[in-house]
Amino acid sequence: MNTLGKTERKIILDDETQSALLRQLTDVGPAKSVGYLPIYTIKRFLGTTPKALAAAAARRGLASALFTARTTSIKSGALYVYDRDALERLLDGQADAVQAAGLPLNADVFVAHIAAVFYDMRHPAHRIIAAAFGENPQRKLVIENPSVAAK
Repeated sequence: MNTLGKTERKIILDDETQSALLRQLTDVGPAKSVGYLPIYTIKRFLGTTPKALAAAAARRGLASALFTARTTSIKSGALYVYDRDALERLLDGQADAVQAAGLPLNADVFVAHIAAVFYDMRHPAHRIIAAAFGENPQRKLVIENPSVAAK
C-alpha cells in the first residue's frame, strides 16, 4: 500500500538553500528586526521544529512567537523571530507614521498584528513593515519596475 498520501516525505535541500531559508530567522538583529518562516517550510524543508528554532533564537536574546493558521494569514501557521529592542527603536523612531498607518507601537503586539493582517504594497503600513524585515521598499520597487526610477 502506498503511504505517501498519509505521510509526506521530507524534501532534502542543498546546504545553500537551507542556509538561505534559515537566514530569514538567523539574520534577525539590529538591521532586520523581524523574520518569519511558515511552519510547513520549517518542518518539510528544514527538517526541524518551530520549538527548536525558537529555542535557538532565545539563546541569541531574541523573542519568538508561534502563530497557528487561525491567527495568521499564512496557511500552515508561522514562527516569527524578532529583536524586541531593535523593533521598539524602529517603531519609536517612526511613531507618527506607525500610528498613522494603524500599526501598534508595542513590539510584541506589532508582530502579532503583522502576522494576522496582510497589507497591500500601497498601504502606508507596508513601508514600516518592510523596514522591520530589513527591506528597502524603494529599492525593491525600482528593481521590479525600472521605469519608476526614471520619473
